[in-house]
Amino acid sequence: MKKGLMHYVVFSVLLALMLAAFVYAGDPVDPNEYMTVTVASGDTLWGLARQYEEEHGLTPGEFIRWVVEVNHLSSPRLTAGEQIVIPVLKSKQGGSVAVNQ
Repeated sequence: MKKGLMHYVVFSVLLALMLAAFVYAGDPVDPNEYMTVTVASGDTLWGLARQYEEEHGLTPGEFIRWVVEVNHLSSPRLTAGEQIVIPVLKSKQGGSVAVNQ
């Protein structure tokens, strides 16, 4: 009897965690809330991550993953002239953290 109850509890907790993960992952980023930058010749995602690190509060790796995912980039390489959304909130520029993946 105790074993069956334990399995039920473990299953319920795992199910709740999976549902929470789907809800969190399903919350899309609204690009209109974030800064858009035009890529200059020689710009890299690593360089942009360092340039805006006080505003976004992410590690360079997190910044790069965010930008690649939100902008649907096929690779982390940038092309001069393209516009990309970066994880810096328009409404909170200048020191606020924008953590929304």
